[in-house]
Amino acid sequence: MKICYHFTNKDQLETILSEGLKPKYGINSQLISDSRKERLYYSVGEEATINMFASFYEILLRALDGRISPELYETYSDEIKEKLETAHDIESWMGDGVYLAFDGDTLNDSNEEELKDANTSDTIPPENLYVCVLKDTTSGEIISTKCSDIVAYFLAKRTNNFKEVLAIAGFFALDIKEKVDEFRNASLTVDYIPLSNYYELFHSQKR
Repeated sequence: MKICYHFTNKDQLETILSEGLKPKYGINSQLISDSRKERLYYSVGEEATINMFASFYEILLRALDGRISPELYETYSDEIKEKLETAHDIESWMGDGVYLAFDGDTLNDSNEEELKDANTSDTIPPENLYVCVLKDTTSGEIISTKCSDIVAYFLAKRTNNFKEVLAIAGFFALDIKEKVDEFRNASLTVDYIPLSNYYELFHSQKR
């Protein structure tokens, strides 16, 4: 099984549960590159997911700080411009997002020349989608579903050497060093919950 990861917001889960995960030129794709097409973008494996998140983090940080060229800013849609004006930091941009996971071996069409930025024209059926969660191995309790926490855990279990962490994740590693250290010494694991089960849990918590 080739585990692939795609970031999405929780408010999209109801539609995805009904229609599947469809190729789309969303605002995160637009922010990364105006040359992207209407395809489904994902990362293959943990290291590629770390690399993609770190790259996106750096791009978003520059955009939020106004450190982008006027020419690039003008390529952004009105939706992106409005969100950049209202988002105060990384977390407020990303919102209540999760990683959806699926088996890349089931894809009919895929471009994986760059594993962190792989893409497909396929729609992933809802029954083939899982939500990535961070769990306490002792209690079984879900600790977090935040993408930044999932990536911090991936980093924590890869190496004890922070210089290596820094080489993998760049600026993002500096901002989450304490979290990486915390997760390295905790009894945690990543688990994959079927999308339909997670959606029921998510909505029961909202009620």
